[in-house]
Amino acid sequence: MIRTFSIVGGMLIISTIAARFNKAYETFWEKLITIIGAFGSLFLIMFFGDTYPHNLIACGLLSGFMGWSLGPTIGYIGERFKWRKFLKDKGVKRKDKNNKSGFWGTNDNRHYVYYYEGDEDNYFELKSDKMRELEDDFSKNVLDIDGDPYNQAWQNVVFQAMISTCIAVFLTLLIVYVSPVDFSFLGLILLISLWVLIIMRILNNLIFKSAKKMLYQSYAGVVIFVLYLIYDFDRLEKANANGDASWDTAINIAVSLYLDIINLFIELLVALSENQ
Repeated sequence: MIRTFSIVGGMLIISTIAARFNKAYETFWEKLITIIGAFGSLFLIMFFGDTYPHNLIACGLLSGFMGWSLGPTIGYIGERFKWRKFLKDKGVKRKDKNNKSGFWGTNDNRHYVYYYEGDEDNYFELKSDKMRELEDDFSKNVLDIDGDPYNQAWQNVVFQAMISTCIAVFLTLLIVYVSPVDFSFLGLILLISLWVLIIMRILNNLIFKSAKKMLYQSYAGVVIFVLYLIYDFDRLEKANANGDASWDTAINIAVSLYLDIINLFIELLVALSENQ
């Protein structure tokens, strides 16, 4: 158990450091290499699971690549959060001009228009001169300066997501070690739920394009990864009870817990920022 927690802690530290170094992708190739590197590291972990120290090196690589992608992910969510705050302060609102029809009440030509509060008839498009002026203003007075007016609000959201993640980890661990329930039944249910969530997100990005659905999907993601924490802590408890101290088991459960924590943090960050 100590070995598993040590691996999880080490991976989280490496990811935190990598995320601090990389705030945004400079090129498409950097993003592609990061994604390939993460999946490649997972393959190495499976291949060297029981081989020390190769397994730890593979875990370090995975946490490094995940952290390198975590920085831009947090940056994107933060920029989206600040953009909405900026538009709100400018009195800019958005409405859907789509006439619902066709498949699931959607339309291939769906799009949103923007207008200033109190002047709904004079709306403007996303790729209009007015929107470009707003984007330039946002870039100049928010993104390009240190200590922008929305930075503190965003830092508060990040802090809330971190604290919520820590509380979730502690409570799920407590539930598993206090409850007599066998949580192994969650495995298949969570796998199906995760795939459904992934499919719904793809549909939302391509068809629905709904901020509300994105928020609800984040809530669902929080529930799924909290339950995944319970499921993986239950696996750890069973391994400990059976006296299984192998490297393969420790690495397997540690990587699962690490991914649960990272994904839970991201889901909470999205949910909290969208709910603002």
